[in-house]
Amino acid sequence: MDRDACLELVRLITRPVVELFCPQKLGSFEEEFTAFILAAGVAQVSEKAAVLVSQPQGLDTTLVAGMFFQVLVEAEKLPKDTSARVSFVRKEAKNFLVKHLAGEITLSQFYRLLSLIEENVHNYFEYLGSEWLRAQARPAREALSQPQLLPKAVKEEELRRALSEMDLLPPKGRRITTEGLWTFLKDTQGRWFRLLDLEAHFRVNKKTAWTYLNMLLKAGILEHNGEKANRVRYTLAGPFQPAASSTPA
Repeated sequence: MDRDACLELVRLITRPVVELFCPQKLGSFEEEFTAFILAAGVAQVSEKAAVLVSQPQGLDTTLVAGMFFQVLVEAEKLPKDTSARVSFVRKEAKNFLVKHLAGEITLSQFYRLLSLIEENVHNYFEYLGSEWLRAQARPAREALSQPQLLPKAVKEEELRRALSEMDLLPPKGRRITTEGLWTFLKDTQGRWFRLLDLEAHFRVNKKTAWTYLNMLLKAGILEHNGEKANRVRYTLAGPFQPAASSTPA
C-alpha cells in the first residue's frame, strides 16, 4: 500500500462528507485530519483506524477518515479488479453513512455524495499509488510554474450571446439555467476546471454535469484537454478567453 496516496484519497473523500453533514466543522478539518494521521501512526494506522470506527463518537473527521482508511486497506487486498474494489468501497461507505447519518440529508444529496466518493475511488484504483498522487498534484505544480497574473475578465458579452443561442434542453434531473452557466464559466476566468467542479457548483449528478459539458463542447464554447479519467479538464474556447496580455502581480 502506498500510504501517502491512500491518505490523500481518504482526505479527499472525507472532506465532502464533513462538509455536507457538519459544515460548521470545515474550519478545523485540516487540523483534525492531521491529528488523525498522527494518532494513527505509520505502522499501526489500519488497526487504530478500525478501533476509531468502532467507537460511538458521533460524526467527526476522525470517525469518517478512520472508516474510509480501513475500507480502502481491505479493498486493496481484493483481486486487482477496479470495479470490484470500487463496489466494495461504495457498499461499505453506504452502510456506514446510513447507520450514522440516516435522515440528515435528502436522498438525492446522499447519492450525489456516494457518486463523488465512487469517482475518486475509481480514479485511485485505476492509477494506484504514487501515479495517482502525482496526477492529483500535477495541476497545482503546473499553476505554480506559470507567471502570476492579475485576474482577467473573460469576454462576457460574447459568452452570454453564445449561451443564449444554445438549445439547452433539460436532461433528466436538475436543469442548469443559461444564466447559471454564464456565471460559472465567467468565474473560471478562462482557467481549466473538472467535471466535478461543475457538479459540485450546481449540485447535480455526474450524468447531468457531463450532459451539459458535452453540449458546451459541441457548441464550441468549451475545449477539452484531450486527457482521460481524472486528468480530464475543460476550459473556455479561444473566442471567450481573456485577453492574452496581462500584467504580472
